[in-house]
Amino acid sequence: MFKQKKFMAYLATVFLLIVSMFIAACGGPSETKKDMAQNSKPIEITDVTGRTVTLKKPAERVVLQWSGAGGPFFTISALMGKDTPKVIAGMDTSLQDYRADMWKHFTAEMPELATIPVVGTIGDKTFNVEQVISLNPDVIFIPVDLKEQYESDAKPKLDAAGVQTIYIDYHAEKLESHQKSIEAIGKALGKEERAAEISKFYTDRVTRVLDRVSKINKPKPTVYLEVGMNGPEEFGNSFSSNYSWGALATMAGADVITKDVIKKTSPINPEFILEKNPDIIMIMGSYWPKKPTSMRLGFEATEASSQELLKAFTTERQGWSDLKAVENKQVYSAHHGLPREVFDAAVFEYLAKTFYPEEFKDVDPEATLKEFYDKFLPYSYSGIWFMHMN
Repeated sequence: MFKQKKFMAYLATVFLLIVSMFIAACGGPSETKKDMAQNSKPIEITDVTGRTVTLKKPAERVVLQWSGAGGPFFTISALMGKDTPKVIAGMDTSLQDYRADMWKHFTAEMPELATIPVVGTIGDKTFNVEQVISLNPDVIFIPVDLKEQYESDAKPKLDAAGVQTIYIDYHAEKLESHQKSIEAIGKALGKEERAAEISKFYTDRVTRVLDRVSKINKPKPTVYLEVGMNGPEEFGNSFSSNYSWGALATMAGADVITKDVIKKTSPINPEFILEKNPDIIMIMGSYWPKKPTSMRLGFEATEASSQELLKAFTTERQGWSDLKAVENKQVYSAHHGLPREVFDAAVFEYLAKTFYPEEFKDVDPEATLKEFYDKFLPYSYSGIWFMHMN
């Protein structure tokens, strides 16, 4: 009898040990049930067009477009951190081509990015549908500006292959479209809580600017916006009031002089600028190494050289030395890679502070940008992103 009781006690001990090990391995019973319930539910995502996309589980492999501006690259980086290269199955080359300083900096810190397959770009006839299918992605993220071209050819083939399409929109620079894009990408990747944090960071700062601007009772400053990619010798793209830089400037309380003469983005007649004689001029910079006279900002920029490049726009263009903005030292620059992105609350703050310095004297746009890098992105912050011409 004693031996039998001893044996039964031994079995009970072993059983309890096995159960405790199982519970520990699973992270606790309540957590396990929660995780199992979440994983068993289909994931329903509403994209910016109102479409409902259903995934059986969080996407593990995604393809993206417009990595250099208005695409999901930075949102994915903020959501996935060091795992970013693992989840991107294929991408275009616009980040490499048009944000060369960013690409150089990011690949130096995360070399795996350089090994991501290139799938081309919708709209310039380099997009390779067959290659995308061969990469076996779960989802492809498409900026809504590419929707018409994408649906005319690539989408039916990707639909047939079981690749889900999620549309995003950062170019409209609307609070709601940014929020929906962040939410859709986060939900698709199984990072809803992280996406909510990112969206709150953006929303808090944008609504602060909008609230202050709504209470300003002053004449709106007129502004001319230009992408400085071509240098002083050739006029670059400007913007309408509902697209990219133009939309941001309008929301920040300025009167964009090209609002009625440009549909979205294109160069403007030089005479038009002289006629309008804007209060403020802003030349957008980046890193375009093939254009030595282009406006340079970002990771590769220095204060002295960028000041000289910016000044050249005012001294080498006919009639610009007599413009009100030049005479009043109201010439500025900001990095062209900042708008149309998940972190563009910083450039929104910069525009508002440029237009209304007294009302936004307590706002530090560079600190906002650095905080976003430090808090969310897996890349370090450095360089020059905003500039006021001396």
